[in-house]
Amino acid sequence: NNEQQTTNNKQRTTNNEQQTTNNKQRTTNNEQQTKNNEQRTTNKEQRTKNNEPIVMYNYHTHSHYDDGKEPLEAYVLAAIEKGLTTLGFSAHVPLPFKNAWSLPKEKLPEYLAEAKRLKEQYKQLLNIYVGMEMDYLPGHTDDFRKMKEEWGLDYCIGSVHLVMKPGSRDSKDIWFIDGPREGYLKGIREIFNGDARLAATAYYDQQTEMVSTQKPDIIGHMDKVNMHNQGELFDPDENWHQRAIDRLLDAIKDSGTIVEVNTRGIYTGKTSTYYPDIPIIKKCRDRNIPLMVNTDAHHPSQLDSHFQEATQLVEKLGGSIAPFLSAKDDCN
Repeated sequence: NNEQQTTNNKQRTTNNEQQTTNNKQRTTNNEQQTKNNEQRTTNKEQRTKNNEPIVMYNYHTHSHYDDGKEPLEAYVLAAIEKGLTTLGFSAHVPLPFKNAWSLPKEKLPEYLAEAKRLKEQYKQLLNIYVGMEMDYLPGHTDDFRKMKEEWGLDYCIGSVHLVMKPGSRDSKDIWFIDGPREGYLKGIREIFNGDARLAATAYYDQQTEMVSTQKPDIIGHMDKVNMHNQGELFDPDENWHQRAIDRLLDAIKDSGTIVEVNTRGIYTGKTSTYYPDIPIIKKCRDRNIPLMVNTDAHHPSQLDSHFQEATQLVEKLGGSIAPFLSAKDDCN
């Protein structure tokens, strides 16, 4: 009995020591969060004091090569005119099946050559980066790193527009979350048997897998599944939805991926919120996940649409704006 009591006492001591260690770690994390918030506040106050304008950039840009409306050079000229410091081209990656919105595979060499030519031609006036918005569709799309290295890209945006039914690799089981709302609703009915919760969970889980395995530089419009939901099919505040987002954000934190704050939904009138919405921006802030405002421009006139408003919102919420990308050897 005495030996058992001694063992129990030792275990309690060990548990107490572990608890003390955990408390110290939490204190350290809280102190670091406080320092980060103070630094962000200082930076914002300094810029306001100096009456400095917000530095504008856009890394999410679609041209006539995919589902945009004008040639690449039209975006370059508009970016210079609007006072952007940096422009990134991000055509939708070619997909292995016919569709109306991605870069046709046969146009890939032309897109890359023109983008790289413009990067050199306008280097004294604008920082231009050549990238790709890469869809992640298990069983159908290539490895991000492989594509990036093979094509000599500066960066990649990882996005999910097409959701695969869990456990399937059949192209008939792909749910397209973008496009007309009728197709969105039809996919939930036919692929997920009307279960919107199952469909939305599959969307977030596919993004989590993408971030963990592909490690894109940026994740695009991470809660776009809400665009056609309109509060009718599921409640984003429900615990299951928040848990799915938390799993994704944990993977994003581990991978070092930047979260895009995408303004397109607001300026096109499709939504009243950015992608992601304010609660997710706050979660990013609390995890010290860097954010980047992009307009997802499909026309040169959209390069700065709602950019300043979104940047001011992120700063007001205490979020961390990511430093500009530089040309890197891989997505890591």
